[in-house]
Order: sequence, then structure tokens, then C-alpha cells
Amino acid sequence: MTVSFQMTAEAVLRLVNDPVLPFYPLDIALDVQNKLKGDSRTPPGLLAAASSLRDSAAFLQSEAMRPANDPKEREPAHVRMLNDVLRDLEKSFLSPQPPPGVYRNLLYSLPGTGPRFSILRFAKETPGPSGNQAVNQAVNQSLSHITSSMVNVQRLVRSGLDLFENNPDDTI
Repeated sequence: MTVSFQMTAEAVLRLVNDPVLPFYPLDIALDVQNKLKGDSRTPPGLLAAASSLRDSAAFLQSEAMRPANDPKEREPAHVRMLNDVLRDLEKSFLSPQPPPGVYRNLLYSLPGTGPRFSILRFAKETPGPSGNQAVNQAVNQSLSHITSSMVNVQRLVRSGLDLFENNPDDTI
């Protein structure tokens, strides 16, 4: 109980004292990419999108978040906008109505399952009355939800890069 309270108190202090929210887009992008790589039903286009998200998130984290944490380079308005982007990034992975037994946050994995999206595991393990067709439909619906989340996150990462006007896509 004491350790849990101490960790919670430390997290609250970080949220209050750190200029930028402790949410790291690169870690999230790598987690998404690893979860998709481990799933044989993941379409190649979704893996490519995850790779692109990883690259954009790495650039955002190094070019936008690092200066925002440096007191010499920090502009309060940019920090606020960056925090809004980071908050929305996290919200992008929330499922409005997850199936029973599945975390609302798509990034969370069920205990003991390894790096897999819990929503995909649930879809594969719950055949409906029509068997494989229901499983395939549930998997496709879950992959569609993950794809939609990734598209939204990619858009948010780009808007975060645009805040600091150093988006590598603008030079192409």
C-alpha cells in the first residue's frame, strides 16, 4: 500500500511540476508496432502505417518535446499546445464501447498475453453463433478501430510538429 501511494504521489507531482506531460509518443508508437508485428492477421498496410507513426513520433519527441522541457527554449504557449496534443494522443487509443473483459484503452494488454492488443485477442477467442465468420468480422472490426486510432494519432503528431514548425514532411 505504501509503495502504491508513493508511486501515485510521484506521478501527481510530475504532472504538477513538469512543464510537459509525461506521455512519450515514441514509446507508444513502438508498442503499437510491436503488438501489430506479433499478429499474423495484421494487414501489411497497417504495419507500414505503424512504422510511419514511429518515425513521426520519434521526430516529435526529439524536436518538439525536448525544447519544451528546456527552460531556456520553453515558450508557455507552445508548452500548453504540446500538452493538448499529448493529451489527445492518449485519448485516441480509448475505445468508446469495448467488449466485456477488454480494457477501454487499446494500448493495454491483458495479463500474461504478451505484446498483443487485448481487443484483438478478445475478437479471436470469442466465436459467435456463426463460427469463423463472426471471428473474422470481430477481428476486422478490431483492426479497423486500431487503424482509426493510428490515423488520428498520426494527424495529432503532425499537428504537434506544426506547432514548432519543423515538420520534415513540409520539405518534400
